[in-house]
Amino acid sequence: MPHHTQPAGSRTKRFVWLAVGIVVFGLAWTAGWHFIADRIETRLPLTLQQLAGPQAQADCANADVRGYPFRFGLFCDRISYDNQRSGLRAEGGALRSAAQFYRPNHIVSELDGPFSFSGQAGEGRIDWRSLQSSLRLTRRGLDRGSLDSQSISIDVDSTALSSRLGLRAERLSAHARKNDLDADIAVYAEGVQSTLSDQAAFDRLTLEATLPGQAALLDAPIRGPQGAFDVRLHRILIEIDDSTSLEISGPFQVDEARLISGDINVTVRNQENLAELIGRMDPQYAEIVGNIAPMLGAFDTVAGDDAITVPLTIRRNAVSIGFIPLGRLPAF
Repeated sequence: MPHHTQPAGSRTKRFVWLAVGIVVFGLAWTAGWHFIADRIETRLPLTLQQLAGPQAQADCANADVRGYPFRFGLFCDRISYDNQRSGLRAEGGALRSAAQFYRPNHIVSELDGPFSFSGQAGEGRIDWRSLQSSLRLTRRGLDRGSLDSQSISIDVDSTALSSRLGLRAERLSAHARKNDLDADIAVYAEGVQSTLSDQAAFDRLTLEATLPGQAALLDAPIRGPQGAFDVRLHRILIEIDDSTSLEISGPFQVDEARLISGDINVTVRNQENLAELIGRMDPQYAEIVGNIAPMLGAFDTVAGDDAITVPLTIRRNAVSIGFIPLGRLPAF
């Protein structure tokens, strides 16, 4: 059979056109990337204003968009927030963020400490060795987000506290997401120590809860619940050590005066050690704990395990077991 060979000139032309196409695509990609980066920087003040909300300002000092060629990342020397209406002010260190060009709504970031804040209720300072976040955004705000920190310290001085609160944790992570019309939140901590007591150290802390009908809390601008709201508390678990723990679960409501009402279950392991520790940590709870501890066994609703589970009734911060009053929760 005859064998046909492609002329050398034809192959050369194809190679040249391929090279030209690659160069043109690269130039177009570069121009497009810088155009989008410029748009991000230009629209940043408006975007920050939308996130901050009315009568508030947010700032990203010396903002710069980086990440060429396949990422877009916002870099700032400092971040800040000032809300004139509520009196809340906050300031943090340098911010570094990145999003892949094919998934621009998924943003990962890293923030330098410390982070300081002040408001009408008090002031505080948070610092860490590393703090990273992962956010998935929609046009309306946050769909889900996570924070993960290493070697974090939290110091808060507030009128709602009997003394200045200091917490240290080897690791702390927080998560929030929209779940249809609800908002799910979770917080996990390991190796926790408190300045309230030299012996206030916990192996692990866990908080998992759902706020029914409150998915809009994650929309921009992000804010706290307004008015009365419900909480489905899946669990607050404080693990002191392998033998001592406190777990609280159940639904409750917070009214407009920020008073709590609900019916919850409290599960205690090694109640003597736990009661002594909580009483030392915060005198506000010493009375309630002291009243509960001696009678826990008589109200145990789950037999056959190594823990004591009792139902508590809370009515506008007044706590009782059945008809027996125990005390009042502190206001918040």
